[in-house]
Amino acid sequence: MSTWQRIALGATLTAVTVGGLTVAGSAANAQTTSTNPAAQTSEQSHGQESRTVRANEAVVEAFMRDVLDGHHGDHAAKYLTADMQWHGGTVGTVAGRDNVAGLLTTVVTSLPDLHAAQQDIFGQGDEVVVRLVVTGTQTGPLLGIPASGRAVRWDATDVYRLSGGKIAEEWAAEDFTAILADTGTYKAPWIQ
Repeated sequence: MSTWQRIALGATLTAVTVGGLTVAGSAANAQTTSTNPAAQTSEQSHGQESRTVRANEAVVEAFMRDVLDGHHGDHAAKYLTADMQWHGGTVGTVAGRDNVAGLLTTVVTSLPDLHAAQQDIFGQGDEVVVRLVVTGTQTGPLLGIPASGRAVRWDATDVYRLSGGKIAEEWAAEDFTAILADTGTYKAPWIQ
């Protein structure tokens, strides 16, 4: 066999082998997407999770629109589980639907023009994260701070955990230093 014949035979065998793998790969891929129940279950599960995440985000957005921007602290309870817990860092934890609803009522009556401008929202599993810029005028006592009549503005990043379509926990990361500075209560040395 000549050198050229060996090269032609090698090329033919390579083409047949590669072509065979391509055909086998295509057949395997076709089979995986069309008849593999595990793959279909995984896709259905992912689709269900996406719908759940979107539904959870919608609950949090409705809560913020109604309770915070709508100034309806008395509506808060309908968005919360009975054992709801609000975690406010150095402010502490408030437990129970009625107690958290009372806190939110105090916030929206102390800042009657409160506006929570949503910057970002995203969810995963049963949690939703929201980044906000909150503004308002403090006309009533808030967290031990007497009414100042001053405009306040602070950044917040809140994490919500939902259960059964209701808010079960919230971790509120509010910029309390900004609130203290804006109300004239305390001015940190680094604030101009």
